Amino acid sequence: MISAITNILQAILSFGNIIGIGLIVDALISKQNSSQIFTLILIFISVNLVISVIKELLMLAMNYMGRKATNTAQYMYAQDSVDVNYHYAQDGTILDLKKKSMVALPAFYIDHLGDIIRYIVQFFSVITIVSYFSPLFLLILSLTSAVSVYFIFQTKKDDLAFQNEKVKDDRKLDYLYLVMTEYGYAKEVRINRAEDYAMNKYDGIMREQFKRLKTLLGRRMKINIGSTVIAVVQTALMYLYFSYMAFSDRISISEYTVLLGSTALFVSLILGFFEKIALFGRTLNVLDYYFEYRDTTTAGSDIHASNAMPYKKLDFSHPVIRFENVSFTYPKTEKTVLENINLELRPSERIGLVGLNGSGKTTLVKLLTRLYDPTEGRITLNGIDIREIPYEQYASKIGIVLQDYYLFAYSVKENIVLAAPYDEEKLSSCLEKSGSDEKIDKLPNGINTPITKTLDNDGIEFSGGEGQKLALARAIYKDTPILILDEPSSALDPIAEYELFSQLDELSENKLALFISHRLSSTKFCDRIVVLSDGKIVETGCHDDLMHKKGEYYDLFNSQAKYYKEG
Repeated sequence: MISAITNILQAILSFGNIIGIGLIVDALISKQNSSQIFTLILIFISVNLVISVIKELLMLAMNYMGRKATNTAQYMYAQDSVDVNYHYAQDGTILDLKKKSMVALPAFYIDHLGDIIRYIVQFFSVITIVSYFSPLFLLILSLTSAVSVYFIFQTKKDDLAFQNEKVKDDRKLDYLYLVMTEYGYAKEVRINRAEDYAMNKYDGIMREQFKRLKTLLGRRMKINIGSTVIAVVQTALMYLYFSYMAFSDRISISEYTVLLGSTALFVSLILGFFEKIALFGRTLNVLDYYFEYRDTTTAGSDIHASNAMPYKKLDFSHPVIRFENVSFTYPKTEKTVLENINLELRPSERIGLVGLNGSGKTTLVKLLTRLYDPTEGRITLNGIDIREIPYEQYASKIGIVLQDYYLFAYSVKENIVLAAPYDEEKLSSCLEKSGSDEKIDKLPNGINTPITKTLDNDGIEFSGGEGQKLALARAIYKDTPILILDEPSSALDPIAEYELFSQLDELSENKLALFISHRLSSTKFCDRIVVLSDGKIVETGCHDDLMHKKGEYYDLFNSQAKYYKEG
């Protein structure tokens, strides 16, 4: 609305200036008295001043709203990134589609529509004047301008094609820039002398991009030359035609001034109008990318499905989870990673999940946490398909320490508490249970110490084991009925690992606890052990029973024990 008002005022101002100058020139030529001329000039200046001040105030408001709209758009994209189906998070096609769409909303919000309204208002005002004196000349200007309009649409088409290609390169360049500048890559890059390798890749992509840019600019130069020639011809025709009319006394000098200004404005209006139409069309095109991104990334997901009903009366405190004939194949692959899994996980039971790399352990956890949905079969919580439980409600009941856990560049307290209500005593207890308390107590800022120096120079770099303890403290603080620990001791030393599993009873009390580990010595603490091989459950039982069977678990356990003994 503000944009439309601003542009209408601009249209009035532009058209009024042409008429005003014509009136002043006419008054000077007719030698009216000085007071009349002065009054005319004063009115002209006053109207300009008032409209200009109002326009500037509206522009400030519009800039504020434009910035707010851009921030809103960025927030929407951030929210979309969180809500998107997990399996699309690293899909190259989807990431390209997202990057193409990221200019859509800010551009749409700014002022294309307002400019188009302004051009329409000015356009009809100018047509009224010029057609009154010479409709034939107006037709000639329109026809010559049509060629320039074609050039405009061709340029925008070329720009869009270039940008679509550039998106793919930009994603690669962004990654390489991250590798060369991010602290997390610093050791690998320096120790392995990978900077030349990365820079060569960066340079190669930039060279290809500049080749395409050179081709684009070559085409644009030809178009610009053609547009310039047309503009010069139009200007020459205007001066020749209206000078002839003035010389033959068919128009007055003031009318000559008005007509020259009006026809020049007419040409710029045609070009400007179709320029904005082309930009607006491009914005709509990019919006299509955005909606395609949204539709694609949410397709097939039940996370936000309409059939997901809040189960307020569901007793999550005693969760029983069942995998019923569950099979899974990763998107865009053919290999079945999990096949016909039937498994029951009961409350107050510590369950160990073991197997060689690639046996399907991590995939099973991803299905349980709903990062993926089963290809076949279903997973139920107390008899209800977990896809029918709102994702936010379901996820709030799961505490997890991932093997590839991540700590954010905020304080220790914020990393553990996250969105949960802050309880100082509870936080202190969680730090103690995870074994992090001694380290945190020694820090100058304690729980308010930032993690890493990414956002704060006073930040602390935690070792892998220390970071894993903080991730464990986060899972404990969440205090959920379901606890999943995926390699919770992989970065811990033997003493810290022993202390962790000594507290296993307390950590998993009254919880459904699932432990995934490569170190089979840690699974001796579990009530039940599930052995996976090639995506199938091949054995279940406690440690002693499985050792007595002398099957897959027996071989794995003894293979590891052999190295410990030899060491």
